[in-house]
Amino acid sequence: MCDPRGAGDPGDSESPGIIRRAACGTPPEGAPRRFGSRPAGLDRRFERGTPVSHSAKTETTAVLDRPLLLPLGRRAGGTHTVVFHPLGGGLLPYLGLVAHLSRHGPVYGIRALGLEEGEEPDTCIPDMADRYAEAVAALPTPADLFVGWSLGGLLGFETARRLTGGHTPDLVLVDSSPAPVGTGPEAYAAVRRQVLSEAAAHMDADALARTERTVDAHLKARTHHRAQGRHPGRTLLITCTGSDDPQQAQRWSPHLADVSVRLLDTDHFGVLRAPHLKQLRLHLQEFITLGGNGPARCPAPGTERCRAVTAPVR
Repeated sequence: MCDPRGAGDPGDSESPGIIRRAACGTPPEGAPRRFGSRPAGLDRRFERGTPVSHSAKTETTAVLDRPLLLPLGRRAGGTHTVVFHPLGGGLLPYLGLVAHLSRHGPVYGIRALGLEEGEEPDTCIPDMADRYAEAVAALPTPADLFVGWSLGGLLGFETARRLTGGHTPDLVLVDSSPAPVGTGPEAYAAVRRQVLSEAAAHMDADALARTERTVDAHLKARTHHRAQGRHPGRTLLITCTGSDDPQQAQRWSPHLADVSVRLLDTDHFGVLRAPHLKQLRLHLQEFITLGGNGPARCPAPGTERCRAVTAPVR
């Protein structure tokens, strides 16, 4: 979702230009045009963030001119974060959040297929999660934190399930639902209109057409998928008073072993914008800093902390 009003405080971000260029799929200057090439002007540690794929499922990704996994912040720190695109596939809504996350360590973003010329958008959540898990697994340091707003939360959850190797990232789900809120794409008609209305304000006709195709593909994927399994690590769930899914905390409960829930008094699109962005950052700071020792723990009913059970990348 490309939203120029979600920028927050770009002055706090180490790489606001990178995020803006990545908003609709355009990579930072100097990023590799194909997997396996060396990024000019970027640190070597980001080199492996765009792996060559050899599986049939991700063959399309392997020959992309524009990588899906992009470096958004390169500050040193102990928390390596990946943010997952929302509906529509862009990363610009995260600009204000990346400014905060980058204070804790490197930040990467995953944008969607379909935003660049010649790309076909994904219409299946498992296929997207398989592709993203392969990209994340190729990072030089395992990711510690997955962050996703809207569709991005579900994608982060499903991607985490596919990681192998015993390292389980924490999750931050921002007004994200584990299952469809309706029986068809019409349930998301208002969200679709707003996404495309805001995109039209800063895109040319060709880019807008690609974004519209990507939005519709994501809606098809969203309405045919329900979260599977359970995340064994920590999760922060941010809900909104004006959410389309006021029961999302209860619906996520069977899928999250250790969850803290925080409520913001805003709607779906306001959560990443001022003035609510400040409170969201405070909740994130608490979650990252306190780790497993904070006082505000809220284990999901009938669950407990357990060792990761990995799902294979198909």
